[in-house]
Amino acid sequence: MKLNIPRYSDIKGGRDRGPKEFKSKIPEKTGTIVEVMSKDVISVHHTTPLREAAIKMLETDVRRLPVTDAGTGRLEGIIAAVDILDFLGGGEKYNIIGKDYGGNFLSAINCPVSKIMEEIQYLDKTRNVEDAVDIMVKKHRSCIPIVEDEDSLKVIGLVTERDVLPHPRDFNVKVWEVMKPPKYNSSPGMMLSDVAKMMVRNRIRRLPVIREDELEGIVTVIDMLKYLKAGNFKAVDAEENLSTRVETIMQKDVKTVRQNQDLGEVVELIGKTGFGGFPVTKNGRIEGIITITDVLAKEYEK
Repeated sequence: MKLNIPRYSDIKGGRDRGPKEFKSKIPEKTGTIVEVMSKDVISVHHTTPLREAAIKMLETDVRRLPVTDAGTGRLEGIIAAVDILDFLGGGEKYNIIGKDYGGNFLSAINCPVSKIMEEIQYLDKTRNVEDAVDIMVKKHRSCIPIVEDEDSLKVIGLVTERDVLPHPRDFNVKVWEVMKPPKYNSSPGMMLSDVAKMMVRNRIRRLPVIREDELEGIVTVIDMLKYLKAGNFKAVDAEENLSTRVETIMQKDVKTVRQNQDLGEVVELIGKTGFGGFPVTKNGRIEGIITITDVLAKEYEK
């Protein structure tokens, strides 16, 4: 099957929520974190149902949400999209479905986020942009809560990868210099449970979907969350729901880049589409993956 894969210059739209013009807020590499953070604190509480948290991630376009005390705003933990994948079958958190909910998927996806939330991770308002980027690149954190101080742990803002992304410009760096090889991929017939395992174990947010050596589509953490939001489940049994094939939820309109493009074009494409990564292709075949993390690592390298 030959794909009509759009080139960079052909991209005019974004996800189903529509194109999004992105303007970097970053003043310079040494700027303080409060200069770039969003003061619109998006959070959930420890009793928030898991499915509701997934929907909030989709609606606000973040992959990690702080879990805060409803009264004081004190940070209690973090719920990440990858934790939800873990719970859906990607890792040890999947055991909760069988242990606490008797394998009932419909009950499990409405469990409180406190069941699977991570330990607290944050920065206080005195830290700088490079501190945030260091965490994002080394620990694969796409969103970091910013707190007032170490004592109150009151969340006053969030900083995301897009907040610290540099302005679009000519980097004089080509895509091939920073892209990663396509180590992991999916086939259209792979089950969601297998995709979840691959993403959780390898700390990746997207998988190219390959058929006969050609790029057929891409499946991301967001697509998995959309599956939860849609609620079109086949049964109450977890195993049966997670046997859904990747081709039923994958994105077929794949945005791609080429090896010889400048990194600045990738930055601009991130802003126009809202996507955090792109397959690098040649004649319909995948040659690598480039992500927003790769861009940040290059921009802030010592």
